[in-house]
Amino acid sequence: MLAAAIVATAIFSFGAVKVGEWSAAPEKEKDCLLRDPGLPETGKPVELTVPMPDSFAFVQSGGYLNDASCLNRTPIYGVVAPKNEDEIRQTLRFASENHLPVAMAGAHHSMGGQSIAQNGIVLDMNDFDEIVVNQEGMTMRVQSGATWGEIQQQLDPLGLSVKAMQSINIFSVGGTLSVNAHGIAHDPGQVAPTVRSMRIMLADGSVVTASREQNEELFRHVLGGYGLFGVILDADLDVVQNEVYGREDVYVDYKDFSEYFTTYIDGNPRDGLFYARLSVAPQSYLREVAVHQYARTKPDEDPQPLHPETHNGFLRFVVNFSKTGSLGRWTRWMLEKYLQPFVFPSVISRNQAMFDSMTYLKNNLNDTDILQEYFVPHDQFAAFVDGLRETVRKNDANLLNATIRIVHADQDTAMPYAPEGRFAVVLYFNVSLDESKYQDQLAALDKTTNELIDLSTSLRGSFYLPYRLTYSSEQLRMAYPATDAFFETKQTYDPAGLFQNAFSNTYGPR
Repeated sequence: MLAAAIVATAIFSFGAVKVGEWSAAPEKEKDCLLRDPGLPETGKPVELTVPMPDSFAFVQSGGYLNDASCLNRTPIYGVVAPKNEDEIRQTLRFASENHLPVAMAGAHHSMGGQSIAQNGIVLDMNDFDEIVVNQEGMTMRVQSGATWGEIQQQLDPLGLSVKAMQSINIFSVGGTLSVNAHGIAHDPGQVAPTVRSMRIMLADGSVVTASREQNEELFRHVLGGYGLFGVILDADLDVVQNEVYGREDVYVDYKDFSEYFTTYIDGNPRDGLFYARLSVAPQSYLREVAVHQYARTKPDEDPQPLHPETHNGFLRFVVNFSKTGSLGRWTRWMLEKYLQPFVFPSVISRNQAMFDSMTYLKNNLNDTDILQEYFVPHDQFAAFVDGLRETVRKNDANLLNATIRIVHADQDTAMPYAPEGRFAVVLYFNVSLDESKYQDQLAALDKTTNELIDLSTSLRGSFYLPYRLTYSSEQLRMAYPATDAFFETKQTYDPAGLFQNAFSNTYGPR
């Protein structure tokens, strides 16, 4: 109670005005989804000189698109939002005939232009979102535009849950598969092992079924293929029973974390979900680890129906306060450590534990939050954290959060980020978009990123590719030695190079 009183005093002393400003929900999406403040022009939109087709309609003609980073304002030819396969096929034909590149997009949360085709067509897949559940076979067939939140809403009344998904439920299934994502379901870790098969539309409009038994090469390249091999139409995914867990929180020293995981969690059927977080509070900065385990200790309890997220205003204030410096980050860690167990339920269903849209991250501030991620062998975790601490402090990067998740040896993709079991260290940085701070803060973050990439590869690790494209071709190929073979195989399936994005244009063959 003393800690809670200290925290309350700190918050009160900071001023009631900021409480209102930092806790208020935004009335609309940030303008940075449409513009790129402070950055030079990346080109002008291509002029619409080709007659519009009758078979489908553009929901946006010309102009620009950006992604969730606010840092990739890109001129485009237009956006198409298909509702059926024929509209997708007609769009690909139109683009091919007029030499326009195509990219696919869902939530636009890749942060390096991976969902945008410069001067091309973007397929906005959000309306392509049908979900069919096979209860007897414990699978579901999901169109690529469906979000994990929509899936959870459909599975929950049936007593079912996803086997694996991203940690936030606003993302589309197609986007998740395209980046080979993972979440807090540490077994299986990645979503890829839960994919039975996919139907993919190739550049010529033909539809191919790909699985581990059929068209296996295409299967491995589409998973983690960043939309460069074809349009994912739908996927058959495993589902599991919804369960009731008891949440347990344990705090350990970062040097003991790997041993703790090996001893108490790895291979232990007791835990249904797991993740951990490194402290960014000044007194325990990147030294203390909060371990969150969801244990199968409530087998006789029936899951409660899904309910909306709560406490968003309070959580939004705490996150925004933590962006301001040491006091804010100390306050946040104290609240999470001492108050959270009394505010959030300790008994929770699997679906509810994974039902997180992180609405509280949306705000009215003039800033942007940037993700990056590193995959580190278990025996190199402490060394990576030591290097992370030194690098972030030296460059004065505004690190808000560091989450630890589990990924396993990847047998399913052509560009594996985990050829062996690894810890995924997910970092969350803040950058002001104020003109007086923007350039310096972004430069500091980019320098930090490149140094952390070198650190991770020096420790036999790798880094995640859906984020800012600050790394060199050499750094990419050091972490992903199959890169050249990946682009060579793309030529087989897409010889004309119809499918493009910023990643392929930056690192593909010239």
